[in-house]
Amino acid sequence: MYRKLNIEKIIDAIHLISLRINDRFPESGLLKVCNELKALAIISKQNIEKVDKPYAYFRLAFYLLILIAGASIFYTFSQLKVDESITTIQNFVTVSEAMINEIAMIGASFYFLYKLEDILKQKIILKALNELRTIAHVIDMHQLTKDPSYMLVERTEHSPTRELTKNDLSRYLDYCSEMLSLTSKVAAIYGNNNRDQMILTTIHDIEILCSSLSGKIWQKIGLNNLQK
Repeated sequence: MYRKLNIEKIIDAIHLISLRINDRFPESGLLKVCNELKALAIISKQNIEKVDKPYAYFRLAFYLLILIAGASIFYTFSQLKVDESITTIQNFVTVSEAMINEIAMIGASFYFLYKLEDILKQKIILKALNELRTIAHVIDMHQLTKDPSYMLVERTEHSPTRELTKNDLSRYLDYCSEMLSLTSKVAAIYGNNNRDQMILTTIHDIEILCSSLSGKIWQKIGLNNLQK
């Protein structure tokens, strides 16, 4: 099946990049970031397994409350006796309004309990997506000073240290781009079986962010390839 992203394959791809980075840049901060991305992907796998399963105790409590409320309402109505005080229109309206308010409050309580499971799952997913958005910015920070144009200009007193060869610079930038792509894929995993508009919008924003940052990196790679 190729209609859904496989988190296991994504974790394997991130692990492979970490091995490649370790081969070329074993002491780099980028390797640590890649390992952190792998950790987030593993956590995402656990999150997906958690949110895909129904919270049985919530649902049991919800259905139990429905039974209790239904039994209580049935018992209350079975014990009602006609009272002459509600035969007038004014008293009838007053009693009816009170009953409607009670029913509305009970209905609102049931709705909240019904949605509570979705709210808790949404909280887990949004927290994970926020961490993925953050690591995308961290990846971007690691490529920020990796500018191929430094070969064309003289260093200044506060210029960042640049020790990469042309080939190593291309490899470094390529790793950053791949990590951004996989960050986007990990985020997209949360949309596999989800219809929550807030979650889907957040995933879309992360995909746009990663694509934009990757686009800047590929401009650098293109410029670096033009250097002699």
